[in-house]
Amino acid sequence: MYLIHAQLTGSPGLELPDDLRARLRAQATGAASIEHVTPHPDAHDGPVLGLFVAAPSLDEAERAAETACLRVLRSHPALAGYALVRCGAAFVAPVFEAGLRRGPERGHGPGLPRA
Repeated sequence: MYLIHAQLTGSPGLELPDDLRARLRAQATGAASIEHVTPHPDAHDGPVLGLFVAAPSLDEAERAAETACLRVLRSHPALAGYALVRCGAAFVAPVFEAGLRRGPERGHGPGLPRA
């Protein structure tokens, strides 16, 4: 499961249509599925949608989220005037920093438990 952030242009305070979550989930195809959508309408650089995507890889999760967002933005009248600025994995600083404190170890990435 990957947390993908979709940043939108448009005015802060995006009011999500009631059916947005269902529409986004319905757009996922192939091996990826959108499990949950969390809106952040008042984010600093514009509205952000947090999408929890189940996929075999980060690349597939990012692609699925971007495709779903673009399709919904083009088709949903309530989102007229909004556009997708960026869509990618959310950087989780505390997990990354914990890995840096432990130092590199073969076979382990930042934040992964040691075997």
